[in-house]
Amino acid sequence: MVDITAYTVISIVTLCFGLLVGFQVAHIMYVRRLTRLAKRCVDTGTIAPVLVEMEIAESPEK
Repeated sequence: MVDITAYTVISIVTLCFGLLVGFQVAHIMYVRRLTRLAKRCVDTGTIAPVLVEMEIAESPEK
């Protein structure tokens, strides 16, 4: 019979790995989104894209 501590260690390592991977994926997604937004601001020469994104984020979703 396998020791319960082995299962505990494996589950803790798996949980930590999952948290790290999830954080990294979210970080990459938001950095890409911010980069696109910054590029749109530079191309237009205004902060209008930022204001539009803020309005979209604050609007109640249906």
